[in-house]
Amino acid sequence: MTDTEKATQDVPDKAEGEILPVEGNELHRTFKARHIQMICLGANLSSGLFVSTGKALKYGSASGMLIGYSVVSIAVYLLMSLLTEITCIWPTSGSFIDHAARFVDPALGFAIGICEWFAYMTIVASEAAIVRVLLTWWTTAIPTAACMTVFLAIIFTIHALPNRVFAEFEFLTACAKVTMMLILIFTCIAMLAGAGSPPTTPHAWNYTSAPAFPNGFRGVCQSIPLAVWAMGVQEIMGISAGEARFPRWDMPRACRNLFVRLILFYELSIVFITLLVPYTSSALLSSEGTTVAASPFVIALQSAHIPFLPSLLNAIILLGVCSNATEAMYVASRILTAMSKMNMLPPAFCKIDTRGRPYLSLLFTAICSTICTYINCTGPGAQIFTWFSSISSTVFFLAWLTVAVTNIMMRRAVKAQGDMVFEEPFAVRVRGSPLPAMMLLVLCLGCLGMMAYVSIRPIGEEASAESFFEVFLGVPVFMAVFVGYKVWFGTRVVDPRTADLGTGRRRLTPEEMRVLEEYKAMPTWRRAGSYVRF
Repeated sequence: MTDTEKATQDVPDKAEGEILPVEGNELHRTFKARHIQMICLGANLSSGLFVSTGKALKYGSASGMLIGYSVVSIAVYLLMSLLTEITCIWPTSGSFIDHAARFVDPALGFAIGICEWFAYMTIVASEAAIVRVLLTWWTTAIPTAACMTVFLAIIFTIHALPNRVFAEFEFLTACAKVTMMLILIFTCIAMLAGAGSPPTTPHAWNYTSAPAFPNGFRGVCQSIPLAVWAMGVQEIMGISAGEARFPRWDMPRACRNLFVRLILFYELSIVFITLLVPYTSSALLSSEGTTVAASPFVIALQSAHIPFLPSLLNAIILLGVCSNATEAMYVASRILTAMSKMNMLPPAFCKIDTRGRPYLSLLFTAICSTICTYINCTGPGAQIFTWFSSISSTVFFLAWLTVAVTNIMMRRAVKAQGDMVFEEPFAVRVRGSPLPAMMLLVLCLGCLGMMAYVSIRPIGEEASAESFFEVFLGVPVFMAVFVGYKVWFGTRVVDPRTADLGTGRRRLTPEEMRVLEEYKAMPTWRRAGSYVRF
């Protein structure tokens, strides 16, 4: 390890302020560069990619699925680029929630914060429900409530330990998921070359002879929320920057890792899936996409009679579900803590213990997610839970939309106040601004419109209020919270000339400047090699 690499582990971690500190309680900056990079690389490599892609292929066919996932991939990359730029300047634990409140409107920060907390809280419960489904691959003897109880106990135990335990758990699970993805990619290449018994025949007719869009435009629209479910949870990178030792080093590298994940893991996997599994496969058509048997990866492996890999894949998905739930618990608790520091929630939520854990925020989130989990065990409760969890799919787009609007308003404030933040040494700048933010804004609005369309005209069923709200419930909830907060507190759009550019701003220390200068002087191969950290 070079001196520069060693220095990034131990750079000074004192920021020049946080968001409205309360009684000296601060989250500990315990995340190292390798934690941030691997969390970004392995984030959400779970049921969203391995299982839900089957439903996307079933409804969207090869063409619709590829278009839907490509559109969301572009949006995700734009999102992370914008989030990296603003987070390197203000690496607060509230991330885009704090940024929206200070640059756009406090009502926007409150509304997206509440909806994000609710979405991530229900994700914990959603993943608990998935665990039972995954275990049926091996046995059906374990009661549903027992599966969920053990799962929740594991998640809560990880967060009851010091923050470094969470960081190491996420690092190790990300390594396992990335390794599994590489195994799958090489296996898919081998199958396309004829491996298997009998030899695998590529289904190129998915693109050549089969109807391009058997369900029309609705098939593409149906792929959008499924792609978001597979690629969501990107906001964890901005929120984790509030506990990173060196955000200026960690965030840009995590963003570059994201590009690798989008191309190598998502887009390449989608192409392989469409070449190995026909969209008319009986395994896809006979399943509602809720079991691992509906995974196109499993279908391809079983058709080639490749032993062991389906069970190994199921085990990795199970591990990924645990990782996703742990991440969701982390994000939800930090959102409550940040909003408390912003005086939007009771001050009790911002209390931090000596190990750096926001214990009351964690406790409250744990109680709520437990209630939602066990509600899902009952018949009527399962329908209620479906409505609750449907918020998460649209909330992701609303959060991304918020980041785009916030970035535009932040740049207006910087220009109006003559701040030289983007002229400072090693400043992170998104090229072509404000065009990337405007592109993300248009993409998110377009995708929300597509989701609204398919919720009004669902595939394979009659239009109903139930089908509409199962897809689009997050939007009216967000608008109700936004308008309610704005009317109650009488908030106004922030004037760019008076926007707060100082609180939570983190300038580079001399030691950090030295590290970045040494890194810049490295040859290209050394800089590329520095991304591999264990």
